[in-house]
Amino acid sequence: MGTALLASNADASTLLYGLDFNNLNEQNLTNLGSGTTAINGTAGYINWTGDNVPLGDGGYAHRVNGATFNISNSGGIDGINLSTGFSVGLHLKNGNNPVWQDALSITFGNTTIRVEMNASNQWVIYNGADIGIPQGTLLFQTDPGNWDYLGLTFQGDKMNVYKNGQLTNSITTGLSDSTLVTGIRGGGEHAATNSQVYIDNVAVYDGVLNGNDFAYLSQNAMPAELVPEPATASLSLLGLASLLMRRRRK
Repeated sequence: MGTALLASNADASTLLYGLDFNNLNEQNLTNLGSGTTAINGTAGYINWTGDNVPLGDGGYAHRVNGATFNISNSGGIDGINLSTGFSVGLHLKNGNNPVWQDALSITFGNTTIRVEMNASNQWVIYNGADIGIPQGTLLFQTDPGNWDYLGLTFQGDKMNVYKNGQLTNSITTGLSDSTLVTGIRGGGEHAATNSQVYIDNVAVYDGVLNGNDFAYLSQNAMPAELVPEPATASLSLLGLASLLMRRRRK
């Protein structure tokens, strides 16, 4: 895996945890990132092999079917903090109107937010009221059977939501720089057997990504780093300097 010249923040964003689920029935999940917190899984992981998995990589997707993966540490997940911020991105799909089934959950101390589908084909957050996210907060509308790319960024008390690279919601939470992120889980307590929720290409980066980053990730494999673009002003100055140098040589 290489790098992509996309991120808007001052420092390169490093892939800490990357899961693509491309090994059938893998329970000891391979982490494509540099984070060291253990990733635990249960049986039933990879049990969907449709032709239209996102990215068309010939691999598999994780069907949330009573099974979970869990990145967890009571002292905080390695590499993640709310002071510098972090970002989570993943492809997700509702296969057959699976109302109130967890796709992904993130735990902040004693509070968990769960990404779920409601009866109106909307991805929403539940269980976030204790950190200032109202129950049922809308992430975005989708269509049954469609893959979409969800991007979430957290920094201090700010949470941004992206659909396929487009900003859909900005939320002020009750989180703070010192809040620990203790768990990131695929599936969860609301993930019944035969659930028709699918997820793939789960990426956790340090730093705050932007819409261009998530748009890139929606179409490409996860790079080890997302590198800041040179500022427009810097490019303009470089261009001017180059022009002056050429004129001096004439």
